[in-house]
Amino acid sequence: MESHVDLVALFPGQGAFDGTALSAAASEHAGIREVFDEIDEVTTAETGRRLSDVVFAPRPPELAALLADEPWVSQLAIYGSDVAVHRVLRDNGLRPDVLVGHSLGEIAALVCAGAYTVADGARLIWQRVRVVGETELRDGCMAALGTDADRAAALLTAVADGDLVVAAENHDRQTVVSGPAESMARLRTVAEAVGVSFARLDSPAPFHSPLLRPAEERFATAVRDLPRKALQHRVVSPILEREYSDDEDISAALARHLSLPVRFATTLRRLDAQGARGYVECGAAGALTGFVRKQLTESAPTAVAGLAGGPAGIDPALRSLREAGLLPGAQPDGTDFDAFWAERGPRIIELIRREFEIHRGTAAPQQPAAPAPAPVAETGPSAADPAEIADRVRKMYSDALEYPEEVFTDDVELEAELGIDSVKQVELLTRVSETFGLPTPTDGFRLSDYDRMGKVIDYTVRLVNAPESAHA
Repeated sequence: MESHVDLVALFPGQGAFDGTALSAAASEHAGIREVFDEIDEVTTAETGRRLSDVVFAPRPPELAALLADEPWVSQLAIYGSDVAVHRVLRDNGLRPDVLVGHSLGEIAALVCAGAYTVADGARLIWQRVRVVGETELRDGCMAALGTDADRAAALLTAVADGDLVVAAENHDRQTVVSGPAESMARLRTVAEAVGVSFARLDSPAPFHSPLLRPAEERFATAVRDLPRKALQHRVVSPILEREYSDDEDISAALARHLSLPVRFATTLRRLDAQGARGYVECGAAGALTGFVRKQLTESAPTAVAGLAGGPAGIDPALRSLREAGLLPGAQPDGTDFDAFWAERGPRIIELIRREFEIHRGTAAPQQPAAPAPAPVAETGPSAADPAEIADRVRKMYSDALEYPEEVFTDDVELEAELGIDSVKQVELLTRVSETFGLPTPTDGFRLSDYDRMGKVIDYTVRLVNAPESAHA
């Protein structure tokens, strides 16, 4: 019989980086810089560069900039974010029953469980990147399909390439596939023909596919002599579909990660059956907490993103965890304002910043925005062409977030699936309003009403056609 689980710590992998949020958290919590100082020892020895100089640059980097750098940069930045957020949460009393990593995040989970030091965890990732980079592979990539694993497998059958496989089962409405680029192009055609969304992902390699099997033994050999200690916490692997044990060869297990799929949805179901009532994501972007909410709709556990995004850093997560009783030191009665500010503060600050920028650029104080004058309509899309409006809005979101335009389907959920926090959503909606010469959203506007791309587009089309009916 499996033991009871109450609180789960999640560690994200590919794509989980937010330079702005990380820098904000580092300014408040010394433990974050300490983690990156330990990683710097490894990167300086191997490359002559300090990772901290990249992630804590005066202008915080976007993930796209990290991916355009040397391959180790993005991987170690994600790893460092995971471990650093966990350290702050741990120092504030977080005591999870189980640690669970997603893909690359499993290395961070093992480090936080005590199996490796922070520096040796960085060496694991460094060797992983090096070995994969030196292995001759077919040109490969990864993509997300908007469907469950069974249907995704059926679509793969239609393509008939054994190297194109399910790489990760995130939840019942999203499956990641990995494999050769030419076969992936055929899969995209098949998926679109049956109405399944397809979005190519930014990944340095086709992880979790047979293409990486040639690298497994070399990776295991490269990291086998790294010292390891006994686990201080339980670590459940969605890849191995079991817990790690102290008497196993973890280097061999980590090598198998390169080609085995991530059964994250299955792992969530098992943890739910064991009674898990809370999940906290030790990392950036909040994608895994979104997966929890998607997968466990009936039990609806508490799911808190440790570093959800924006300038507020990690403090909102600490408050949310205390309020949920998942951290010691629950706030006393009379702190309604603190809870309000934790939820709405970043949005308010962003709106104030935008209004100040508008004011600073004008000679006289701004009056409340009025409906767009006729000349704007002449240069923008016409009321009779909502398709053009939709295309422009999708492109604006794509350019701002550096996601492919095809990700922004009508049904995609901006925060739960794409990890776009409320502050960023407000900024984008403000940018849409300015682009089309529309009134800025004011009283009566609820961001939660526009959680999907299609709702944002419908709102914009409605406002372009009849500004006075926008809040009807």
